[in-house]
Amino acid sequence: MDRFSCLNTFRRVVELEGFSNAARDLGLSNAAVSKMIKDLEAELGAQLIVRTTRSLHLTDVGQTYFTRVCHLLDDLHDADDFVRSSTENPRGHLRISAPMSFGLNRLSVLLPQFAKLYPDISIDLSMSDAFTDLIEGGFDLAIRGGRLENSSLKARKLMDIERQVFASPDYLDKMGFPAGPSDLASHACLIYTGSSTPDVWRLEKDDRRESVPVNGTYRVNSSLAIRDAAIAGLGLAFLPDFYTLAAHADGRLLDALPGWKGDTQTLYAVYPAHRQTSRKLRLFVDFLIDAFAKPSGPA
Repeated sequence: MDRFSCLNTFRRVVELEGFSNAARDLGLSNAAVSKMIKDLEAELGAQLIVRTTRSLHLTDVGQTYFTRVCHLLDDLHDADDFVRSSTENPRGHLRISAPMSFGLNRLSVLLPQFAKLYPDISIDLSMSDAFTDLIEGGFDLAIRGGRLENSSLKARKLMDIERQVFASPDYLDKMGFPAGPSDLASHACLIYTGSSTPDVWRLEKDDRRESVPVNGTYRVNSSLAIRDAAIAGLGLAFLPDFYTLAAHADGRLLDALPGWKGDTQTLYAVYPAHRQTSRKLRLFVDFLIDAFAKPSGPA
């Protein structure tokens, strides 16, 4: 039994949630993938995967084994990267998870720049607003905002996120500027459902802080869709300023509550602790930190 091939195949079967998917990814037949998993289980004397006609899931021991196998394979790849780094250009595979709107707005511009700098590093970007488990999903790195829970993940700060209340000139001409946060209750507010508190906007000005209940008939889980609805005059939007730079600069959106901002949040690059020695990962994180330290262009 080729232990390395079996371990890598086991990992891809779990990550891709199927024998057929793993076979296509690895360029193998379904029968070959199935045999490798059977050989691995026979060698270990334990069942790792429960397979039915519709799905598969890991046994308890299989889940633990999968996590440790991922660590082992990642460490092996990192060791290879370390040796190659003295004689070769950086290479390898980088799998990234990012929120949908942020991925479309910022990473879709930055990643081609990184790819040109390091053409031998292949990039796999997965954009979703759903929470992603880096280990189970096989990701090298994720972009996450807000307060991070204590975990085994390492984090590096990318940027602070400033949020403001925006609206179109047409909307404000019709409805007027809110005099303060308490006036938001009488306005049509565009609700970003991806927030942990979509129906409460937390605002601050100097030493004043207010949490204001809001309501509206337009609810969506994309910040970019919220921005576009605000430009169209549907209501007030509570958005990070990097989503509104161009629209604010050319007058399509105005600051509807001058002086008031949302509480500052932070955007991080997070990654498993055992990956921090990966050269390609360090290069990418350093690239992001440098990119976000520069003034942002219109978006």
